[in-house]
Amino acid sequence: MPSKFPPNSPPRSQLILAFAALYIIWGSTYLAIKIAIETIPPFFMASSRFLIAGAVLYAFARSRGASRPNTIQWKHAAIVGTFLIAGGNGIVTYAERWIDSNIAALIIASSPLFMTLLGWLGGVQKKPGWIGIGSLLFGLGGVAFLVEIPDASSDQGQLGGYGLILLAVISWTVGCIYAKRNPTKIDSWLNSSMQMICGSVICLIAGICLGEIDTVSISEISTRSWIAYVYLIIFGSIIGYTSYVFLLKHCAPTTVSSHAYVNPVVAVALGWLILDERLTQSGWIGSGLILISVFALLQRTQSLEK
Repeated sequence: MPSKFPPNSPPRSQLILAFAALYIIWGSTYLAIKIAIETIPPFFMASSRFLIAGAVLYAFARSRGASRPNTIQWKHAAIVGTFLIAGGNGIVTYAERWIDSNIAALIIASSPLFMTLLGWLGGVQKKPGWIGIGSLLFGLGGVAFLVEIPDASSDQGQLGGYGLILLAVISWTVGCIYAKRNPTKIDSWLNSSMQMICGSVICLIAGICLGEIDTVSISEISTRSWIAYVYLIIFGSIIGYTSYVFLLKHCAPTTVSSHAYVNPVVAVALGWLILDERLTQSGWIGSGLILISVFALLQRTQSLEK
């Protein structure tokens, strides 16, 4: 039986651990984000979180002998960090002000659908074919089920939150495609740290433009927000994001995106257990359509890659 991992890849044990971190840790970050921004402004939280994690990783990578990055490598990190960190994560953090963490995770579960379509257009994926196109349409229909149009008496920001999550998915996809099309020979830890630092700057600028800096009050940050914040730095950023960059370098983008049908399961379970977040009937239908379509699409893509 052929291996699912590409030839000349790192040890199988490293890839398995990286996938495990991606599946479990990233599934829990949606809940952690929701709790952290209860008392911390979203873009300020995202900016400081990634700046701290990036600085720690940078120091660690340099202590291990990684060479000082040059201007071209910083430029590459700035582009990828803008799309992945600021666009992909920062926007999600901001959007969770209005939507539940489980809904955010379920919409983001559609990322392999966008990855397949835009990856094909970007030249890093094979043409999806009829099965792939059918899965794309099926999954997008699931997203439509998840998006509930708020009535006049509800928070109108909810609709904007849905749009922001979809924008974050597209931004993340574009960043992944750019990274795949423009590989750079650099230590994975150093590469992750540089992307985080650059992305944190963009998040900070967004926060300043939105007036978040004036609303920051350290004394008003709750204990549970502090716990969630530290968890996001250590597990979500340092361990989770580095695992993602490592896997993206050694595996096909669609294979790495397989975390999208595991993360929502973790997110929905944690959201229900801790925040009592519940899905409506249309939410269950939509999530089912998305997960089925993503599973079918990834199985099809992996069979073509063998």
